[in-house]
Amino acid sequence: MSAQEGRIEALVSRLRDGFDKIGDANARGVAVEHWEDTWVELLREYETLIDEQAAARPVQTTMPGLPRAEAV
Repeated sequence: MSAQEGRIEALVSRLRDGFDKIGDANARGVAVEHWEDTWVELLREYETLIDEQAAARPVQTTMPGLPRAEAV
């Protein structure tokens, strides 16, 4: 696992945990605005890492075992 994949995995865990805690606290009437702001910052970091990961993947233009399509 790369460092980036490890960070993504950690963010997923924190986002799930935070979502649950925010929901529980909100149901008890606790002010959660600051928690929500922090959660959104984590979500943005997650989205950035996922976008970077997707951009780094090579684009497959042909499928192994299939003939290459001719351009029209």
